[in-house]
Amino acid sequence: MILESTSVDAAAPSSPGENGNRFTYVWLFWVCRGVALVLGAAAAWVARYTMYPDGVSYLDVGDAFWRGDWHNAINAYWSPLYPLILGLFVRVFRPSIFSEYPLVHAVNFLCYVIALISFDIFLRAFLDERSQSSQAAAANSEIVLPKWAWLLIGYSAFIVSSLLLITISFVSGDMIVAATIYLAAALILKIQRGQGHSGIFALLGFVLGVGYLAKAVMFLMSVPFLAVAAGAQWKRTRRLRPIGISLGLFLATTGPFVLLLSIKAGRPTFGDSGKINYLMNVGTTQFFTPHEPSAKHPVRMLAGLPHAYEYASPIGGSYPLWYDPSYWHEGIQARVNLKRQIRTLVLSLVECAWIAFSPSMGLGLSMAILFLYLIAQSIRECLVRASSHWVLWVPALAGISLYSLVVIEPRYVAGLFCLLWIVGFAGVRLPATVASRRLIIGTALAVAGLTSLVVSWKILEARDEAVFARADIATPVCPEVAEALIARGIHPGDKIAVISPWLFPSRQGAYIARLARLRIVAEARPDEYWAANEETRSAIRAQFAEVGAKAILALDPPKSDLDWIQLGNTNYYLDLDALHR
Repeated sequence: MILESTSVDAAAPSSPGENGNRFTYVWLFWVCRGVALVLGAAAAWVARYTMYPDGVSYLDVGDAFWRGDWHNAINAYWSPLYPLILGLFVRVFRPSIFSEYPLVHAVNFLCYVIALISFDIFLRAFLDERSQSSQAAAANSEIVLPKWAWLLIGYSAFIVSSLLLITISFVSGDMIVAATIYLAAALILKIQRGQGHSGIFALLGFVLGVGYLAKAVMFLMSVPFLAVAAGAQWKRTRRLRPIGISLGLFLATTGPFVLLLSIKAGRPTFGDSGKINYLMNVGTTQFFTPHEPSAKHPVRMLAGLPHAYEYASPIGGSYPLWYDPSYWHEGIQARVNLKRQIRTLVLSLVECAWIAFSPSMGLGLSMAILFLYLIAQSIRECLVRASSHWVLWVPALAGISLYSLVVIEPRYVAGLFCLLWIVGFAGVRLPATVASRRLIIGTALAVAGLTSLVVSWKILEARDEAVFARADIATPVCPEVAEALIARGIHPGDKIAVISPWLFPSRQGAYIARLARLRIVAEARPDEYWAANEETRSAIRAQFAEVGAKAILALDPPKSDLDWIQLGNTNYYLDLDALHR
């Protein structure tokens, strides 16, 4: 293999001072892996019926890829790798209405396993590099974290990043991105240690390219990874030619998709997700219905109500407004507003603090670092030692800074925070005393115990909050409604209109449409629709019919309206005749 991995035996503690022998180390190694797998599987199971609008779009794009509909598959907002994976599993297993979303979460668990393997490769490379620090500390009558403690803390950092920040429940490619970050970090550590032969540099470029195919932001985030790889290579050999191999493989991996995007857009682009998120998060553009004067394709408003829209063409998908946001936002220019940019940076800083110190996220890891620094002989020396791992923290901070300009969500920066936590613990060095060893033992056990406790609590909480129609039945809402729609004569491919609160993020109209293979082509806000007189409602229904809607799906219509048919035991109702009244 190009990427060499240190064997478990070779990584075992070699001295009694590390409080372990070969068997103990191997046993602990597999326990950490096993706990990570069990917690991940439990998280995937309790989330098996959850869905998000992003997931619906990923599934729709994946279907387009595998049926050869390249025009709809090449999408400037959604990256291709994750939809390709989802589409493959849907095509192979052909899930039923009730099993499609569980299949998606099985795929998410598979991505989690890949991320775990990638992290394992990174941690092994990191521990190889740490062996010199252990020897230097021993020479100064000091100790660093022993390898058994690194296992507990390292896998705790991975579990926090993967199950609390990214989560398996959210349907996105962020887990794949985290896996590529761990692999890239492992490869850079090998380059720093002088193991950077041409295969390692080639693999680095390919891994970063795969990261871009999972999420467009990795096109820019790859720059600091390549830069630190070049810096590490230059420091050892004063040669930069090998980094050209990385750059070449990166461009070869990303180039075909960039070319296809640019051809479709009619301009050079590696994706529009960054621009659109800037418009929506820093600017004031609406997520789904932008109406700026410069918009080339504003969403068409229906006459009669302030917030009623139709979008039957030309974009497909279960929910066209979120299937290709780049179409609806085309022509809108991002303009820098200093006040709003400062506001965004402040909010990003607050979010980073929340990630690091929230009890439901990284509090255990961050407080453990602070505690060990405070009991060390010098906080400054701890920081200096941590800063020596610049090949890890430079790209991590660069990536977080890039996100800070637009928006930070925990799942975006999970892998980067994991690297920073590892770097933070790498700065710890304590006096070689019995008390210090006891404090390290207590801290490592506390981190592992707290991580397991918090993740288990979140899993149980997710189980209790699973979206069901009622507490007394165990049938998930979306599959039940989708099945009832088909039983009422609504067929795959049909168009429907909805009267529902905004579909993102609180309601499930798009999720139902996906399962029944329907297209939502128009919508109206319920508070406005039900408050309108019958003449206005009739006009809205007529406009629904004009764009091809076969029926109207509504959430909790007024009890006085007897024309609505309840779908199963849910609070969703269907009116097949409304469009003809």
